[in-house]
Amino acid sequence: MTPTPPYDPYGCYPVPPVPMPTPAPVPAPSSYVPVQNTKDNPPCNTLFIGNLGENINEEELRGLFSVQPGFKQMKILRQERHTVCFIEFEDVSTATNVHHSLQGAVIPSSGSVGMRIQY
Repeated sequence: MTPTPPYDPYGCYPVPPVPMPTPAPVPAPSSYVPVQNTKDNPPCNTLFIGNLGENINEEELRGLFSVQPGFKQMKILRQERHTVCFIEFEDVSTATNVHHSLQGAVIPSSGSVGMRIQY
């Protein structure tokens, strides 16, 4: 007995199987290149933090940035559909170090998307 072909509930006739494409191999993590934001402003001592979820925990965010060298102050702005943050550092070099080291970091209370840091 031959196997029964797949049934299409919309057309009510046998549907030939379609082979699935083979996915492209994913490069090793060591070959990833940091994202360069071409729309970023010139370096300054204040960082804009975006891609923060609505449920971001202020204490968790403050805990992450307040231990960074040169941290001065932080201001969170909550709006209806998104939350952003501004963080001031003592000078441009400390802000630049934080900009590079924490770009794309994921804060658990914010969700699964990495934060976007800009000048």
